[in-house]
Amino acid sequence: MAIKRKRERDASWSELGTDLLGCILRKLPFLDLLRFKSVCRLWFSVAENYISSPSYSPCFQTPWLLVAPEEEDDDDEEERSLCFFNLDEKKVYRVDACICREVYEGRCVGSSHDWLILLDKTAKMSVFNPFSEIRISVGSLSKDLQFINPDRYLYKYEPRVYVPNAVVMSDNKNKDKDGVVLIYGCKKKLAFCRYRDGRFIELDGAHQPYHDVIFHANMVSAASEIGSVEVWDFSGSFPTKVMDMSPSFPSKTRESRRSFGIAYVWKFKHIYLVESCGELLLIVRFIAKLVRGGIRPNIFPFKTLEFQVYMLDRHDKKWVEMESLGDWIVFVGGNHSMSLRPEDCPGCVRDSIYFTDSYWNGEDGDYLYEGHDIGYYNLRDKSVNQFYDKPLWKINPIPFWLVPNPWQLDK
Repeated sequence: MAIKRKRERDASWSELGTDLLGCILRKLPFLDLLRFKSVCRLWFSVAENYISSPSYSPCFQTPWLLVAPEEEDDDDEEERSLCFFNLDEKKVYRVDACICREVYEGRCVGSSHDWLILLDKTAKMSVFNPFSEIRISVGSLSKDLQFINPDRYLYKYEPRVYVPNAVVMSDNKNKDKDGVVLIYGCKKKLAFCRYRDGRFIELDGAHQPYHDVIFHANMVSAASEIGSVEVWDFSGSFPTKVMDMSPSFPSKTRESRRSFGIAYVWKFKHIYLVESCGELLLIVRFIAKLVRGGIRPNIFPFKTLEFQVYMLDRHDKKWVEMESLGDWIVFVGGNHSMSLRPEDCPGCVRDSIYFTDSYWNGEDGDYLYEGHDIGYYNLRDKSVNQFYDKPLWKINPIPFWLVPNPWQLDK
């Protein structure tokens, strides 16, 4: 006699256990987490509990690029939205945040993780998370730091020249130590400010002018224009310098005379400092202006031609050239420089440097274009490639890399 098996009832997604849902949540990047929350009330509740719990840790994901809206928004900058290009999906997302005017006035002086760093016309600084709309007042540079006359002009009319680099310091174990460290002024000095204090303090740097500064594992590292490196430990109540090294600047970079053809003139370089697997990397970016024919040639926008990568040999105190990043991917520009694993960056080309425009020292007549110099450089075939090809010479707001996470301060 045939035995009839009872047909199992179709399983419902809403009946999955909370433990299993929690395991799923830990693997989801920003967009998928939002989609998870929209499935049903149970999933929404589980996601909210997870985000607000001490165990919440953002999943690594491909950085997003702040880009100009494809269509003009309302004339009121206070009501304009922000647009972000998702490298993984090759899609632009619109964030309808009530943003601050500084973003569209060219007063965004940097980005760090999920924060935009803003400077108003009185040199007051704040950080803004466009995904959560959280804004934190940092402090006043003009009140706390020594100024020379050109500085007052720069912070009012050329904020990105006055503060060419600023990054957020974040200590997950002690939020009282959170703050901002930056390069500022005509002399390109270093200063920091913790949110709790609201006061900028100059760092005792010995190798100004500085070109880049980064924060990692409670350490602030800064690189000068000649390749010197200083590191401060910020884990205590006041920063302590733990390294001051002046390795020989790479001769290949110093003596670089590579010809890129008669169309290019006055090549110059930009230096970035990157932490990768506990090592410090020095990345040198070569940029040139494009000139085309005639007795009085027309000057066209500058463009990136190549990159060189070096790793700091702490023992021999020198920069050692790297022919490859392996499979790692680096993001540089006006942002906090970062290196990510390929599994954290779906949609990106391995062994590549993704870059945005960080040439903010425009000369007379150069303000007709900015923000356009974006792409990625592949170290394997030494090629410059496009990932966001828009026929624009001037992009407003200036593109910055961000890693979306609207819940960083919810705990």
